[in-house]
Amino acid sequence: MRRIREWVIVFLNGLFISATVFASAPVGALDLKTWQASINSQTGERYIPVELWAGADWDGKKELKMPPVDATYRHRRAQYEIKGPTEWTHPVTGLPFVVYERINPGRDGIKLQRFTINQEKSGLGRLYDARPGLGTRMFSGGLKFPLGFWKEGETRKFLYKHYEGSRVADRAESITIKQLNFQFQQSPHCLEFYWTATDRDEKRIYDHQTYIYCPGQSMVSQIQH
Repeated sequence: MRRIREWVIVFLNGLFISATVFASAPVGALDLKTWQASINSQTGERYIPVELWAGADWDGKKELKMPPVDATYRHRRAQYEIKGPTEWTHPVTGLPFVVYERINPGRDGIKLQRFTINQEKSGLGRLYDARPGLGTRMFSGGLKFPLGFWKEGETRKFLYKHYEGSRVADRAESITIKQLNFQFQQSPHCLEFYWTATDRDEKRIYDHQTYIYCPGQSMVSQIQH
């Protein structure tokens, strides 16, 4: 009986160790070869898929699509969720869109944003932004995250509409790629870019920030200037 008891204890300990190792293993381990193949060393370009923003697995195909996502990520001490894609009708224009929702819970309330691929296929743009202290803002799209082929140091601008009550204002968002492909805190193939929101003529700056995104993690760093 004693030997049987000892064998059971050893067996259960082995199960516990195996379960611990399995639980600590990364879920959906990244295919680093796929992300490495997105870099063209001859042209100096990188193909940036929606999956980098969404933190989703990427099959390496250089085509813009919106894969299903329902995941939670950590940024600083807070967590945020990305869900979608889902169909959504713009309250101002009445136009239908396929969007992702990004939900940021906070002490003062929830920040909810909706994103879609912009008309130029150059990036993800915001359509909707509701947050504590600023209320609800509507847009026609923009350039909040780069998509497609980009080069390091490249800057692009996208004009869009900003809806505030019955008023419509022309605005511009621009992105400059600071680091196209680098390692950030032991995470390979990350992307760093500088983003600005200005008036149409880029004379007045409303917001400007630097972001870092890494495969499988979505946004990992945000610096407001």
